[in-house]
Amino acid sequence: MINGIQLDVIWLDYDMIEVMVTCSNGYFSGTAEIYLGHDGLAKLADSLNGFPSNLADTRTVEIGTFDPDHADGGLRLRLSCTDSCGHAVAEVKLRGCGCRGLGEAGSVALCIKVEPAGIDSFVLQLRQIDATIGVSAFLPMAG
Repeated sequence: MINGIQLDVIWLDYDMIEVMVTCSNGYFSGTAEIYLGHDGLAKLADSLNGFPSNLADTRTVEIGTFDPDHADGGLRLRLSCTDSCGHAVAEVKLRGCGCRGLGEAGSVALCIKVEPAGIDSFVLQLRQIDATIGVSAFLPMAG
């Protein structure tokens, strides 16, 4: 996998879609399968749109679940600027199905340097995903 965050549509029906979320920063990586309503990716795109609007802008979004009583996985993504030049980082917490909680086997927490232009492209890709298995969106790690 190329370093960054990738969401792939792997299953769908009339009520929901299932996405595989894969993330890597070159040192750590993880994968989780997450169920969403058909509007889940559009809501994710709306939450990330326009980041960063200023140097103090911070966005935290969550898809799926972190409730250990549910079989589903979860993604928690926190975007923030790291300096006065607008460099940004994505703090990623990923919970796999069957994992009791973050820090347990089946979970990963990592940071990925990202660029605002990469986030803009990711938002556009999320908005273009339709109900088609195999379609994906990718947020690359900054070089």
